[in-house]
Amino acid sequence: MALSYNLNVSNLPPVPVIIWRDIFILVDKGNTKASDYKILERMVVEQSTKHSGGLGCLVIIPASASPPPDDVRQAIKDVLGRLAPKLRCLCWVVEGAGFRAAVARAVLTGLRVFSRQPYETHVANDMRSAVSWVLAHLTPRVERGTEVAAAVLAIQQGRGSAYPKAAADSLSA
Repeated sequence: MALSYNLNVSNLPPVPVIIWRDIFILVDKGNTKASDYKILERMVVEQSTKHSGGLGCLVIIPASASPPPDDVRQAIKDVLGRLAPKLRCLCWVVEGAGFRAAVARAVLTGLRVFSRQPYETHVANDMRSAVSWVLAHLTPRVERGTEVAAAVLAIQQGRGSAYPKAAADSLSA
């Protein structure tokens, strides 16, 4: 089951955030501001206090997402640098097909290759394989395959509250 987060609604970023066990999930449509990443960072830090083994981060990039502006890219880089000790892995799920999705995957793959992080990174094109990859990297040598369906369902439900169409689309994937 996804957890709700107790923050003042006016302090929440304009992106859906789903907290499921030791995974922090956010849906990034490209509409965040640099200042939103301070809120997201606080949420990750709070979640990490409950999971001393580290967190997995899953960033869902919908097919309709816009690339972030330079100041947001820098904010993302800064936050990921500060959160590195709390992260075991980071996976981007680029949804959609065609040229635009392929370009987004290529850019993210380039980032993974050229910016070495102290945690594992991965680019995926579907939710099930992304969740499976994250779970495998969170607890190596521990079989968590039975949790994949529960995590995917929690993500779909969490997205459904903010993006009902996106959740319905991902059910058919």
